[in-house]
Amino acid sequence: MVSNKKQEKEFTLLIVPHGDEETYAMRMPYWWLHWGGIALVVLFISSISLIYSLRQTKLQLANYHGLMLENRQQQEHILFLAKQTTELQTQLQEIQALDTSIREMMKLGSSRVTTSARVQPALAIAQEGATRSQLTNRSLSLAATLLRTEQNIESIKEALPETEDSLKGLEQQVEERQAKEEATPSLWPVAGDITSGFGMRRSPFGAGREFHAGIDIAAPRGTPVHATAAGTVRMASFNGGYGNVVFVDHGFGFSTVYAHLSRISVRVGQELAKGQLVGLVGSTGRSTAPHLHYEVRVGGTTVNPMRFLEAR
Repeated sequence: MVSNKKQEKEFTLLIVPHGDEETYAMRMPYWWLHWGGIALVVLFISSISLIYSLRQTKLQLANYHGLMLENRQQQEHILFLAKQTTELQTQLQEIQALDTSIREMMKLGSSRVTTSARVQPALAIAQEGATRSQLTNRSLSLAATLLRTEQNIESIKEALPETEDSLKGLEQQVEERQAKEEATPSLWPVAGDITSGFGMRRSPFGAGREFHAGIDIAAPRGTPVHATAAGTVRMASFNGGYGNVVFVDHGFGFSTVYAHLSRISVRVGQELAKGQLVGLVGSTGRSTAPHLHYEVRVGGTTVNPMRFLEAR
C-alpha cells in the first residue's frame, strides 16, 4: 500500500563545544527554521521601531523641558515688566494728584490730564496670567498677557507727555501768580499814622475841598521809605508839588508813587525788590510837615492804597 503522506523534512543542528565535551546534535523540523527566521525579522524590526520611538520620546521630553524653561522665563519677564509698569503708574498717579492738589490750593485751572490716561493695574494682570497659564482650559496665553502689559506701558508713555505739559503749565501759572504777588503793592511803605486818606478832603493850604490821590503817612524826617512791591523805577527826581518823588512801575498794570522825600535812594531804570529802600521821609514840594505821600495806580488810574496794604 502506497502512502500519500510526504516525509516531513528535518535538519540537524550540531553544537561542537571546545575541549573534550561531546558534540551535541539537535534535530529540528524544517518549519522551525522558517518561522524562526520570520520571528527574528519581526523582532529586529520591532527593536528598531522601539529604539526610534525612545529617541523621539527623548527629543520630545527635551523640547518639553525647553518650552517649560522658556515659559517660566517669559512669565518672569512679564512679572518684571508688570512690576515696573505698576511702579511707573503709581508715580504717575502721585504726580497727577500733586498737580490737582496744587491747582486746588492755588485756585488755578483744572489739569489737562484726563482720566483716560490712567491704566489698569499691570502687576495684577500679569500675576493673574502667570497663575492661570498653568491651567490649560482657563489660562491666558503668555503672549496675550505680555501684550496687555505692553499696552499698559504704552498708556503710561502716552500719559507722561500730558502730565509733563500739565506740570509745565502749572509751573508757569505759579510763576505768574508769584510774579503778580511780587508786583502787587501790599507792604506799608513807611511806619506811621495816616493823617489824610484817599478821596475828597479839606485843603491844608486854604479854604475849599480838593481830591487827594493817595494817603499821607506821618513819620519823622529821615525815616526809611520802602518799595511796596517789586518793580522798575520810572522817575526819581524833583517834580513840582510832589517834591522829591519816585515813580515805580510794577507790571501787571500796577504803579506806585512816593512823594515829598528828603532824599532819593534809587535811580531811573533800577530794578527794585519788594521792600527795598526807595528814599527817606521829608517835606519837599507842596507839604506842610514831614510825611510820605503814597499813591497806588492801576492801569494809570489812582485807587485807594488801603485796598492793598496789609493789616498791621
